Amino acid sequence: MLDPFWRDVAAIWGAVLSTIIVLVRLIPSRPRFEVGPGQPPISDLTLRIVNPDKEMRLVREIFRIKISGDGQVIGVYTEKSKLSDAGVPGTLSMLIRGEDEKEVTINCLATGDQNRIGRWILCFLWRGNWILPVSIPAFVYISTKRATRLNTAI
Repeated sequence: MLDPFWRDVAAIWGAVLSTIIVLVRLIPSRPRFEVGPGQPPISDLTLRIVNPDKEMRLVREIFRIKISGDGQVIGVYTEKSKLSDAGVPGTLSMLIRGEDEKEVTINCLATGDQNRIGRWILCFLWRGNWILPVSIPAFVYISTKRATRLNTAI
């Protein structure tokens, strides 16, 4: 026969395990941020935001941090953004339908920055579902060196 201590440990382990399984199903899945080569005449990079969940996600850019380099402005916009908001941090906001994706155009190389290296971190906030109604940050690393490598690889 089992010792009562082991039955208590098994009961607690089962309760913890079932709680973790329920929480994993309730916590929303995080959108994926994939950086790819840009479309030739317009952009340097394309940021593809993929929503794997069945519910809509609100994704909003909050701020940009310049890590290093000589580049001054980084343009982040979609096809529906106003042209005047392309270089302004915090103006990009979009809804992504369930199991869908959106593309964001990024311009980080100006005509004078072709040989310079610039690096930024973009912070996006995405909202979960009604169970977790808080905004969760997601960080994306952007560099001009990576942009030139991706675009020359095509």
